[in-house]
Amino acid sequence: MERGINALYSFGIDFYRCMALNDDLTLATPDRVIGGAGPFDFSGAAAIAAVPMSIKLDDEAVETHNLDLSGAADPAAVTVAELVAAIIAAGFTDITAAPEAVTGRLHIYYNGTEAYEYMQVYGEAALLSMIGQGYGCQFQRCDTQQTITESPVNKDEETISVTDSHGRDTEIISDGYRKGCTIAIQDTANDYSLKELIESGDWDPTTGVYEKPTSESRKIYFFVEMFTFNYREGTNKEADIDSYTMHVYRSCKGSVGEETHERNWMVVTYNITCTPYEDELGVMHADKYERKLTVEQYEALNVYNV
Repeated sequence: MERGINALYSFGIDFYRCMALNDDLTLATPDRVIGGAGPFDFSGAAAIAAVPMSIKLDDEAVETHNLDLSGAADPAAVTVAELVAAIIAAGFTDITAAPEAVTGRLHIYYNGTEAYEYMQVYGEAALLSMIGQGYGCQFQRCDTQQTITESPVNKDEETISVTDSHGRDTEIISDGYRKGCTIAIQDTANDYSLKELIESGDWDPTTGVYEKPTSESRKIYFFVEMFTFNYREGTNKEADIDSYTMHVYRSCKGSVGEETHERNWMVVTYNITCTPYEDELGVMHADKYERKLTVEQYEALNVYNV
């Protein structure tokens, strides 16, 4: 057998990105972007007759329309049905909306014929209708990372024993198992959009003010995708990339660690906790999965532009 035929030699990190989970804490997909159950308070919208919503499928161009909610019975209590009607009337291409069966939550989905992996929904209307838990489902991207360290969180094995009168032990060793993991990201840039998502702060790009979260802040849960390089066994030139590995952490929450200001570059630390993920059908999934991508598959994902 050829040595290393199934081995991947991982080197470095190309890129990572994060996106908020749906309001029901499931993964947002083109089939299922889920908001709140309403009613929604749109009374503070800049213009109730033109509340912007943006939708982006993979690396396609962003499509933005203004939702007209001036006909809502109460702008401070817009119903899911009124919001659905406004989204449909806005005329997004191959995008529709409906109240989700059973839960009654806002459900936005792609109903075209193309195969897409991601759908982002954001803008003022998305925030007010609790898309992405009120953050919006939009990727925050980063290629300024220094290191990303993953540490498993395991339930340790236990030895349970009983000793008889002859001093002999009878024992059983329980099975340990993985409970999740933590990831520590060292980032060389100070990115307020990323901080806002990871630690649930409040970033206003217009005023340039970033407010740290308080005990009253609602925690935003999100998922993380990270892409690393793979090389072949032996000596490689840097450009001799054999493949990539896509690391997906399905259900995460985070915080920002210490920041040192001195005569040196400041490095921002993100501390993220990843746990097993339960989908909308109640099926439990691992906290993480990895997927090998050929160079062609990775380039086709066009991750920098999704």
